Amino acid sequence: MSTPPAPSFCRSARTFLLTACVAGVAFALAGCAEVTASSKHSREQGQKLYTEGEYVDASGAFRKAVREDPTDYRSWYWLGQSYDKSQSYHQAMQAYRTALDVRKRTAPGREDEAMRVKIIDALGRSIAAGNDRTFTEAKGRQATAEEKYIEAKAFEYLGDADSAIDAYQQAARLDNKDFAIVKDYALYLEKVQGMRDPAVKQLKRAYQMNDKDPQVIAALRRNGVVPGPSLKEPEQLAKPSVPKGPLPEVDIKRWQQQQQAAGAAQGSNGAGDATGAAATLGPRD
Repeated sequence: MSTPPAPSFCRSARTFLLTACVAGVAFALAGCAEVTASSKHSREQGQKLYTEGEYVDASGAFRKAVREDPTDYRSWYWLGQSYDKSQSYHQAMQAYRTALDVRKRTAPGREDEAMRVKIIDALGRSIAAGNDRTFTEAKGRQATAEEKYIEAKAFEYLGDADSAIDAYQQAARLDNKDFAIVKDYALYLEKVQGMRDPAVKQLKRAYQMNDKDPQVIAALRRNGVVPGPSLKEPEQLAKPSVPKGPLPEVDIKRWQQQQQAAGAAQGSNGAGDATGAAATLGPRD
């Protein structure tokens, strides 16, 4: 039978393991921070080169950034922008699709809705510029709302209004809570001749989803619609302070008793006040 280790030895072992774990976590966090900083530096260098018109060198800097941090969706976007400027549309499309994919893998990316819309718009432009018609293939499955949104953008930039409207309709049907889809659909309908009524309908719907968006508010006003509470559904308006349901029953008998008690107390106080006043004045001569 083996002898159990001494308590002091166990405490020392636990302390060593805990110290090692803490050191390992700290090392990992420091490594992540270093990678992120390095990727950001490469991205900033790429943006500087892009601004200067050095698109080939810029794409090299952005490739370095995504090698350092594959989840850097902003660098993937800018890599696509650089490829677009070099008319390498197929590579640009791949970069944009990767940007959309990795954006969903980080918490900041999932919250960055503005960047998502920006990437989808750029991807639609790139598809149209490259005249790539393979983007409509769903490969034996139902397309997602985001895929239909991309299709709509591509058809919009290709100048195919019928196909763009159809794709927008399908995207909105697949996800009727995606504000970006509803908004872009409404703004596109506004630009299509003879589609004012459907555009106003979609703009009102977009306003119900987000009544602070300046583009939606401006579009409503352009079409003679005054933004305000009247455009919202009844359940979206401010709720009254009175609770729903029947009012509680009043106990009449108890209320009468309370009133009588209050009256009696008031009468008693009045009599006391009168006696006090008489005593103050004293007897009359």
